[in-house]
Formats: sequence, structure tokens, C-alpha cells
Amino acid sequence: MATPPSGWARIFKSQQAGIAALFVTLATLLSTILGLVRNKVMAHYFGASLETDIYNFGITIPDSLQSILIMGVTASSFIPIYAEYVANHTREEANRLASNFLNATLLAFTGICIVVGITMPFLTDLWLGDIPAESKLRVIFITRLFLVSQIAFALSKILSGILQTHKHFTAYALALLVYNPAIILGMVLFHGALGIESAAYGAVFGACLVVIVNVVDSLGTEYRHQRLIDFRHPGFVEIYKLAIPNFLNMGLLQTVFIAYSKISVDLPAGSYSAFRYALDFESFPVSVFGISFVTAIFPYLAENASRKNYVNFNYNIQNSIRQILYLTLPAGVGMAILSNEIIGLILGGGRFGQAEIEMTSGILFFYAMIVPLESLWYLFARAFYATKDTWTPFWYRLAGTVVNLFISVLLAPRLGPSAFSLGLLIAFSIQIVLFVFGLKRKVAEFDIRMALITSGKLLGCSLGMGVVVWAGVTWMDDRPWILARTIRMQYLIKTLIGMGIGASVYFVLTIVFKCADFSVLGRVVDRVLGRNKKSDNS
Repeated sequence: MATPPSGWARIFKSQQAGIAALFVTLATLLSTILGLVRNKVMAHYFGASLETDIYNFGITIPDSLQSILIMGVTASSFIPIYAEYVANHTREEANRLASNFLNATLLAFTGICIVVGITMPFLTDLWLGDIPAESKLRVIFITRLFLVSQIAFALSKILSGILQTHKHFTAYALALLVYNPAIILGMVLFHGALGIESAAYGAVFGACLVVIVNVVDSLGTEYRHQRLIDFRHPGFVEIYKLAIPNFLNMGLLQTVFIAYSKISVDLPAGSYSAFRYALDFESFPVSVFGISFVTAIFPYLAENASRKNYVNFNYNIQNSIRQILYLTLPAGVGMAILSNEIIGLILGGGRFGQAEIEMTSGILFFYAMIVPLESLWYLFARAFYATKDTWTPFWYRLAGTVVNLFISVLLAPRLGPSAFSLGLLIAFSIQIVLFVFGLKRKVAEFDIRMALITSGKLLGCSLGMGVVVWAGVTWMDDRPWILARTIRMQYLIKTLIGMGIGASVYFVLTIVFKCADFSVLGRVVDRVLGRNKKSDNS
């Protein structure tokens, strides 16, 4: 593989931890905004209906395969093992490991996708039961299209793991910004001629763009691809031995979503789509303020763990807890309180009417409270992965899954799809408690007291903010100057005023109780001004 031109090298380069976290966060923010635009376009053209249910059924199995077989192994075991090879072996040995992993994994994943594509008629009967014949054919077709896009995503995810190990985050960020626009473009141009399948065609195009971005970035690293497959390579064997519990872990998560889709077949049409819409809203702050921080800090956790530097390891964890909760706690509380206004403002209109708004906002209310818990889940899971312990997160996920499915099956007939989000809320709460005490047993340097003090202060400030926002929105409900406006304008005014009040109150409270966190912005300013001469605690 050739070296990229100097202009590309200036764009695709390594970043330090604090800069990387901010860089990835900004890109993730833009990406999630584009995701909401995608949902808005889909809701406008197709609503929360049988057609959108068909689309969401169609993406379920391909997404599950990619999450279990690619995302799981890349995050849990490939990056730590590859980081160890980069740090402690020759460049040639590290390249052989990465190339071997990429070639063998992509070949196996492609074979699995082909088998699933061929057997989809049987799998659809087994999974969704006696759905109408036309709906069944459309589910099968959309699934096959997404299987093609997931093969491209598999390649890009593995390349992204290589890049993150080399502390390159530009491609990761840019990849986030090209996928959703492709889906949006597909729907805008072809919704009339192709129906909901227009989104699936756009997804295939977007996945190809993501591959191109990652390939270009990889040219600026020390990685050089080799054409080899060696299943007996010791590093390759270690990666997959460590990945076994994470395969099971991700399998549990995807089993939950497949179970939701199965349960929703007996609920009113559009229930599963309303759940997916709410899930994407909940994913907004999780992706922007949770996963982005965890993605940027994970290589440093892996490096510190490999060097047995658990003082810095604890510093990374404590700093990440503070930064993640500082942003996700108020986001979750505010989103729960403003769930009806947010859904009505963003998705309302076209074929997405008041009934769809109420159903989706009811699901989002519980989902919003999951935001800080899910964000912490990713952090704690990566902390265990960095120490090459991939079994413990699986056992914790198993406990949460059992509780979640029990609640969902029991309450879905009465609560509808809101039972899904309630079950997840209780499950994540249980898992975070297990993670905190489990990490302390594994890493003695992990300071539970500091984490609890930080979390308690930020939770108190967030709840205080929530009370003020709730009171303000309730007061506005029957004001004549509100009622005189259109429904869409009422949603907009309440959302903007609620967000403004919430942000102001939260900022003041965190200053008063001395739990504000501007460390990332501070490091960026120092770096720009040339005052930061040391690396970010690597």
C-alpha cells in the first residue's frame, strides 16, 4: 500500500487522548444529528407504520451479525492484542497479525452473510411467523441488501480498529458523516418509486463510502496490508479466545432486539418502528457523550493495562466517568421531561401523527433515563476488555438480559413497546452496580469512593435541573401565548425554553457544587496556545 500524499497526511494523523475525545465527539454529534434528520425524513414519508416495521425487521438480522461477529471482537480483543504487538513486537509482526485478522475475519463473515441471505425465507418464517406474504418478501429483500452493506462495514470496522490502535481517529469521524446522508439521499430521491427500500439502497452506497474513508486513512499509518491467512498464528488465536465471551455478550444484546421484534408482531402496527425511533433518540447523547469518549480513551486504557500502570488506568477511568456523566446525566433527565415535545417537534408531521407521537414519546421517557447508564456500560466494559477480561461483562450482561426479557414479556401486553425501554432501564441499573464492584476486585487502584462522590454530585445537579424544567414546561402548558400558536410552534417553544432553562440551571448548580468539568476544552485551548507540552496521560 502506498504512502498518502502530504496533504492527506496532514488530515489523517494521530491525536492525543483529549484532542481525540473532542474530535470524535464533534463528529459523533454531527453524525447523530444526521441520524435524526434521517429519521425525520423516514417518519415524514412512511410514519410509524407497517412499512417502517418491515424496514426495521429487515435491518435486524444484518445489524445483529455485524454487532456480534465484527464489533464485538474488534473492540473487546483485537485492539488490546494489536496494541500489545505494536508496542512490544516488530512492525512486521504487528502487520502480519492485523492482516491475518482482517483477511480471515472478512472471509468468514462474508460466507456467513451469504448463507443467511440464502436461508432468509426459512429464517423469516421461524422468526416472524405468519406475516402477510408481501411483507415477508419485502423483509427478505431488505435483509439481503443490508447483508451486502454489512460486509462493507465489516471491512471498515476492522480497519477502524487498526487506525484507533495507531491513535488515528479522522477516518472514524468522517465515516460517521457519510453514512446517514447516503440513506437520506436514497429516500428523498427514490421514496416514490422504491418505497422504504430506497433507504436500504442508500445504506449500501453509504457503507461503500465508509470503506473508502478508512482505506485512505490507513495509508498514513505504519500498517501495511499483507495477503495471508494463518489460523494458527498465536496472536490470532488469542484474539478469538478472548472474543468468545464477547460474542456471547453481543449475542445477548442482539437477542433482546430480535425478541422485541418478535413480541411487537402481536402489538399494534408501527410499535416496533416507534421503539426504533425512540432508540435512536436515546442513542444520540450516548453516541455523542458516551461512546465517543470511550472510543478515544480505550487505546490508552489498553496501553496502561498492558504496562500494568494501574494508577494511570484509574485516572483514565475517573476522568471518563466525570466527563461522561457531566454531559449524559442532564441530557437523559432533560430528554425524559421533554420527550413529548422533542418527538412532536422532530418527527411530527406528514404520516407521523399525534398517536405516533404519544406512543414514541412514552417509550422515550424510560429510554432517556438509560442514557448515563448505557454510556457508563461502554466505559466499564472497555475497562475490563483492556485488562483482557472479556468474560465478566458477559456474565453481567446475561443477568441484565434475563431481567429485561422477563419484564418485556410480562408487561408488553399492557404497556406496549414502552415495556422494552422499562426493562432495559432496570437491566442497565443492575449491570452498572455489578461493574463498579467487579472492577474494584480486579483493579485495586480503582477508587469507588471518588466515582460515587462524582456521580452523586452530578446526579443531584441533574435532578435539580429536571425539577425546574418540569415546572417551567408545566407552567407553559395553559399559557394563552402558547395556545395561540400552532402545535409545531408550541413544541418548538417548549423545547427551546426547556433546554435553555435546563442548561443554565445545570451550569450554575455544577459551579456551586464544584463538579463542573471543562478539562477537555481546557486541554484543547492549552494545545492551541502552545502551552501543552506533555501528552495526555498515555
